[in-house]
Amino acid sequence: MSVLSVHQLQTVVEWRDLVVFSKYGWWVELVLPAPWLLGAWVFGYYALWLPMAICVMYVFVLGLRVAHGAIHHSLGVSRGADHAIKFVLSLVMLGSSHAIAYTHRYHHSHCLKKGDVEGQLAHSSFWQALWRSPAYPVHIHIAAWMRAKPHEKHWIIAELTASVLIQGISFLIIESEVLMAYTLMMLIANILAPMVGIWAVHRNGDEFGFARSCRHRWINALTCGMFYHAEHHAFPAVPTSQLSVLAKRIDAASDVAFKPVITL
Repeated sequence: MSVLSVHQLQTVVEWRDLVVFSKYGWWVELVLPAPWLLGAWVFGYYALWLPMAICVMYVFVLGLRVAHGAIHHSLGVSRGADHAIKFVLSLVMLGSSHAIAYTHRYHHSHCLKKGDVEGQLAHSSFWQALWRSPAYPVHIHIAAWMRAKPHEKHWIIAELTASVLIQGISFLIIESEVLMAYTLMMLIANILAPMVGIWAVHRNGDEFGFARSCRHRWINALTCGMFYHAEHHAFPAVPTSQLSVLAKRIDAASDVAFKPVITL
């Protein structure tokens, strides 16, 4: 069984048809976080904190999925709409999506190499990565600010300023217990996400390639398809909603081995 490079794999597996959304598919993708956001506020209103925490977790996961699509321009909308989507999601997820966009693009072009701030946790042990995880969002924003182009910095400033203003006004004027709980839960999601979204899918990357993938149906359902990570790195133009189809096509190439596809 031969082992193919990413370039060779792209010539063997048909994928171009997967980059096109159906007529309403991109709308479905965009509204994915909305029901969970509504659920978070409803549960919070009734002080049901555990269900609220679950909802906030999925607001984060699905918000990240949509922002990720906007970063790769794979949502089927205009570039201007991609910028607007990242701005709105920055307010929901308490960070700058444009900062993440900069470091993520660098991560794709220099995966696990020197200067890849996003992928640096992959070189750590579990406990080292867990210790460093809380500082990870800060490092991402600093790296993006230092390296980004002027127009990207304008977006970063706008997103962070708007987030701070909304949070400040809400806490000082509204004094909402639900908002305070949401903010705390979302901050926890931000500092724990690197363990799942970076370390788990890139750990020991130098030994086998650049990314891991998952074939467990329930895990992929619970993680909203975000664990088809090797497929995403090999075919970044394919939207997350189609990565499960792409994975089946890769697996169907019976005489081909794709080295990075290793079960988590």
